[in-house]
Amino acid sequence: MNSMFGISWKTNILKSDLLLGMTDLHAHLLPGVDDGIQTWDEAQRAVDWLYALGTRRVYLTPHVMEELGNTAASLRERFDEWQARISGPMHFRLAAEYMLDNGFARQRKEGLLTLDERHLLVETSYMAPPMDLEGILYDLQTDGYELILAHPERYMYMDDEQYDRLRDCGIQFQLNLMSLAGTYGRLPQMKATRLLDAGAYCYVGSDFHRQEAYASSLQRLYFNKRRHDALVRLFINTQRLWTGDGRYTLYNERINAD
Repeated sequence: MNSMFGISWKTNILKSDLLLGMTDLHAHLLPGVDDGIQTWDEAQRAVDWLYALGTRRVYLTPHVMEELGNTAASLRERFDEWQARISGPMHFRLAAEYMLDNGFARQRKEGLLTLDERHLLVETSYMAPPMDLEGILYDLQTDGYELILAHPERYMYMDDEQYDRLRDCGIQFQLNLMSLAGTYGRLPQMKATRLLDAGAYCYVGSDFHRQEAYASSLQRLYFNKRRHDALVRLFINTQRLWTGDGRYTLYNERINAD
């Protein structure tokens, strides 16, 4: 296949430059707090593997939802242990992925873990929104939070009209890389592709839970030149969020920007 027949070459992400120097907005590496990594040994192996893959900075975003019992205070304690036990040159920050469920009001009252004091990562049930979703989001914005909706492509109840309405309200979208590989099914993959093509995403993350699942997804993740360029923008935006000052290194030099 080649361009003379109007067909674009496709590249696997592992053979591209995208993962070199990656800042990962969304990962479940903190052990034993949710459905992600469960042991410290598993966490260290995952960190070493991600570093070899090119990842350099990771936001740890454990689930905070009513049935888990995680709080900002308990997760900070776990993160203190993380800093003492996990070795290597990679950089980590603690945030959280907040489910907008019946327990969220209490979490909000006790204090929320943000990505950078302003940006807050939130999610909903995949099958149905909470009552008055847009009202909840508006109240959080009124409090000064900038909201990032995790993996919008995975919400079965959302359609293009709702995506547009949320974006018009200033809600930013975070893409799961594994969605593009079809890991969550055909419909999330189609929605992720459509949102990426529309320029709807602002940030990118792995949503890492298990090394085997992420590795398998990356092996299946192919894209053309146009989508590669769209993904570059997301990787750079995510790094800018980390630096907080809008500065970033040249893309092919980011692996050295530790």
